[in-house]
Amino acid sequence: MAANVKRKGTRDRVLGGALGFLCLMGIVAALDPGLRAGLRAAVLTDDGRSVLSTAQGRLLGDASVFTVAKIKTREALYLEIYETLSEGQSKFVEKIELTDARDGYFDFNGRATNLAIADLDGDGRPEILAPSFDDDLIGRLNVFKYDPTSRGFQRTVR
Repeated sequence: MAANVKRKGTRDRVLGGALGFLCLMGIVAALDPGLRAGLRAAVLTDDGRSVLSTAQGRLLGDASVFTVAKIKTREALYLEIYETLSEGQSKFVEKIELTDARDGYFDFNGRATNLAIADLDGDGRPEILAPSFDDDLIGRLNVFKYDPTSRGFQRTVR
């Protein structure tokens, strides 16, 4: 009977030590953002993809209608551009990674938005407006315009 009690005490100490170690690792992970992100990435199996916003417009200045989706994953922000076909189906056109990983909003025509389509320069071809924040929470308005030469959307630098 004494040996059985001794084994039970040893098992309890081992389980208590393991539980204490896990608690300590949890505290360290909570305090270190890099470690927390690494643990989250190891545990979560999906990419955390979510659609933040969509906007539609005639980005080529003709009758073609496009849908732009602002996408957030664990790693980055993206714009995905789809052309609406005559049958009501969509065709993927391009994926653009934004340089900042944090979503942003801005005042557009009196309303807060995180994605808009507007003709800023008056040439008849609207631009895509997608605000974001860098790691220091400095805001940026990302502006993209269709370039017929490259047949793709290019960042407009102002």
